[in-house]
Amino acid sequence: MSRLTTRLALAVVTAAAVLLPRGQRDRYLEQWRADVEGARELGLNPLGVAFGAFRIANRERKPVALPIGPLALALRLRESTNIGAVLAVMVLANLGGAILLVV
Repeated sequence: MSRLTTRLALAVVTAAAVLLPRGQRDRYLEQWRADVEGARELGLNPLGVAFGAFRIANRERKPVALPIGPLALALRLRESTNIGAVLAVMVLANLGGAILLVV
């Protein structure tokens, strides 16, 4: 039964790789096959690993919205140790939100 599960998981991983852009398929397929093959050693279900790969491949197909304005600044500053810069972004974001509410 475990060999059949692994075969099914490898089929799911192969189908997931088809969803990816051509330039990424080979790298991800090789990685995901290795993950499925090694899943039992780690006490994981190979099908769970395979369906996780399928979810990632499905998410990679969707267009990514690029952050703009205060959100983009906040994402760049999220690991910043400069508290002044972080506070300035917070103040600007709140002022912008308040102005939008008034208008």
